[in-house]
Amino acid sequence: MASLALDDLLCTFVPIAVYWMYSGIYVLLSDLKQYRLHNKVEEDKKNIVSKKTVVKGVLLQQAFQILVSLLILTVTL
Repeated sequence: MASLALDDLLCTFVPIAVYWMYSGIYVLLSDLKQYRLHNKVEEDKKNIVSKKTVVKGVLLQQAFQILVSLLILTVTL
């Protein structure tokens, strides 16, 4: 029973950790200019939402995702 709960918790938190690792790698690799799809000026012109706003939105969405997942786990156990 304990391993099932651990598996459920891993299913809740691992995708979030993978998302932040992938996002961090993307930001670190964004300095490699020869591999960019769009130049920096074009990218800045198209991105009208600030990074701060995006991070706040992602954190809110992930907090909601964790809350729903833990709620479902407590109801099914």
